[in-house]
Amino acid sequence: MIRMRIQKKEKQLLKKFLKNPTAKFIIGLIFIFALSFGFRFIPSSPQANSQGDTNVPEMKRILGSNQEDRLNATRELTQRVGVLQAQEILQNSALPHTGEGHLAVHQIGFEAYKQYGLKSILYCKDYFLYACFHGTIIEAASEQGFEAIGKMTDYCRDQDARYFQCLHAAGHAINAMWDYKLDEALKTCDQLYEKDTQLQDGLSSCHNGAFMENLFGVHDFGTGKETKRDWLSSDPYFPCNAFGEKYQRGCWLNQAARIYQISGGDIKKTAQLCDQVGNSQYTDWCYDNLDRQIHPLTEGSTNKVLSLCGILPQDRQPTCVHVNAVSYYSVGDPAMALKVCAVMQGEARLGCFDVITNYISGDGSDISKKQQLCSQLQNEDANRCFSKLPKV
Repeated sequence: MIRMRIQKKEKQLLKKFLKNPTAKFIIGLIFIFALSFGFRFIPSSPQANSQGDTNVPEMKRILGSNQEDRLNATRELTQRVGVLQAQEILQNSALPHTGEGHLAVHQIGFEAYKQYGLKSILYCKDYFLYACFHGTIIEAASEQGFEAIGKMTDYCRDQDARYFQCLHAAGHAINAMWDYKLDEALKTCDQLYEKDTQLQDGLSSCHNGAFMENLFGVHDFGTGKETKRDWLSSDPYFPCNAFGEKYQRGCWLNQAARIYQISGGDIKKTAQLCDQVGNSQYTDWCYDNLDRQIHPLTEGSTNKVLSLCGILPQDRQPTCVHVNAVSYYSVGDPAMALKVCAVMQGEARLGCFDVITNYISGDGSDISKKQQLCSQLQNEDANRCFSKLPKV
């Protein structure tokens, strides 16, 4: 019964999906959020060749206006070139990183599951808001039930950052499969991961994905009409105030985005409502989300980073700038991350550079690219950066 319901729900989601004009902005916010919790996941599987739109016969349909045709063409592309190369082709194409693109890349996840079963999650990359992850999880659950999700995410355990993101993707998929019955989705996260002790915040990551899916509806974009769901309201603290303590982290790390919506995009009012929560830990989580909410608004400008973070209370401003630096690094702009760190002062500046240079040292890029980034720094900052690089 569960399998049939999931299969039916996924088909309904694909049929009803239409372009939402605000989707690109929303997806940007979600993407920043997901990547702020660890290094970007690049699977330890054979590298695919990058390829753009040229000489890809399916690309015209993938970039066309018919969503059903786009989905079919994406699946055909995957069948022709394979799971890894299909992801690279779409990542380097003009397919927008919106809900449309996300659901198209679901098809790659479906094909991955057909080829690799539960291990298919290891062949997914973080592109298009972990869409391949979602596709493999949904397909596995549709065939084997929710218990398959736990088995699938077990394959991510070899790297904590990867496992964290797999649990987050699971939360998204679980809530979508429950048709946005958030309470049931959270119970499913508990059943799968509550006894898991590998990560301190592992269960919270699944909760987080479910709360985020509830808020942004990655899998149920409509036609621009107001979203109607049981777990959204005009109360700026709902649904956090409807759940017990163990769900608060997952909720509050998304809630500022909801408060921002309710406040009409008013950063100052959002900050005030974060301050008025009445619990210092919840307030900190709320501000963390607000800092990431600010990032897409900065549009690659250090001046905008400073001015928008400057709207926050003075004691919150350094952390906001720091979070924006990390966000730029997370979406693939390390040079901009270093520029943001450079506008900070004193210990905050040093701390920011330490975090970003640690990322540079630890990511999977070529050593020459790492050296190039370090060379953009000045004096002692450059020396510290070079000292962290792998020896050649």
